[in-house]
Amino acid sequence: METLHNVRVRSQHPPFRDKKNKKPSPFFSKLSKNEFNKLFKEYNLAYPEISYSQLKEKADLLSSGNNWEMYEHGGNIYFYRDDGFDFMFIKDNIKVTNKTIYFVFLTILLNITFLLFYLFLINKLSPLNRLKTNIQKFSKGDLDIDTSCSGEDEISEVSNEFNRAIKEIKQLSESRNLFLRNIMHELKTPITKGKLIESLIEEKEYKKLLSKVFERLEYLLHEFAKIEQITSNNVELNKDKYRLVDIIDQALDILMIEKNNIILNVKSNFLINVDFYLFSLVLKNLIDNALKYGNTKPIIDIEENYISISSEGKKLEKDFKEYLKPFSRKYETSTHSLGLGLYIIETILKLHQLKLEYKYINNQNIFYIELNI
Repeated sequence: METLHNVRVRSQHPPFRDKKNKKPSPFFSKLSKNEFNKLFKEYNLAYPEISYSQLKEKADLLSSGNNWEMYEHGGNIYFYRDDGFDFMFIKDNIKVTNKTIYFVFLTILLNITFLLFYLFLINKLSPLNRLKTNIQKFSKGDLDIDTSCSGEDEISEVSNEFNRAIKEIKQLSESRNLFLRNIMHELKTPITKGKLIESLIEEKEYKKLLSKVFERLEYLLHEFAKIEQITSNNVELNKDKYRLVDIIDQALDILMIEKNNIILNVKSNFLINVDFYLFSLVLKNLIDNALKYGNTKPIIDIEENYISISSEGKKLEKDFKEYLKPFSRKYETSTHSLGLGLYIIETILKLHQLKLEYKYINNQNIFYIELNI
């Protein structure tokens, strides 16, 4: 149809006769059959060798409109148009073959097949998308998720196995919490009894010593509960602005050591927005490690946007990231083990969007934190 339209536009005088005057159009009368065929050859169009009346009797009608008809005869397409003013009758020289029709139907069939396959993939991959969402929730500590799937394909099998693993982890977590609650409850009882006995002792020296011991035990019990919350990602920050020197004093109180056990260099006494208790726990663990594994007094340097704890000693043998792993068997029995302390430090600093760094300079192990003021 586009070709025929182009013919009319390009020629401006297509072959027609004026039905009103019953005379051939000037353009038509000027063109012979050969001239017409030559003119429209580039469009694969030709002057029909059969009359319209003969075509209508022998040909198959393919399509029609208000003033036009399209026929197929002898493998060719014929177009006839008569709107009362113009008359056109043209033959398309391009042969219509069964092969052409076959390719048309094959193309349609392939398109339908691809569409159905696309819908099938969307339906099959939807469980994978749900699994991805649940994994993201699981990574944030949410164990109240259900990834079970009723299908029998590989994605369903993975979803069901992951769901079983979550249930086991949840059961272990609940068992651990129950154990910790029970053991802390059991420890509180002898501490309470000990404090009662301590209050009955009259000798001040022993009374002061016992009081200090039981206060230490109570604090350790409280610290143990806090560590459990931190490692299970079940803690909320209570942030405010504090001076670093005050947090260091709290860390030393936890360790029950005096200031003369450390070297403190304060070059900038600024305020930082942190959880006072948790950040004092960070500094307490860093100072404790420096005391245990260093050969000299820990040196604490406070500069603008920066705090470091350093001590003389051997360089860490492994990559620093290895020491940040919780309960790593490689270091639990080692004399150079940093235990769970660095893991707790790393966890607390992540909550504060801070990071612990390490470097070894001039026989000094230096642990430092860049602060956000």
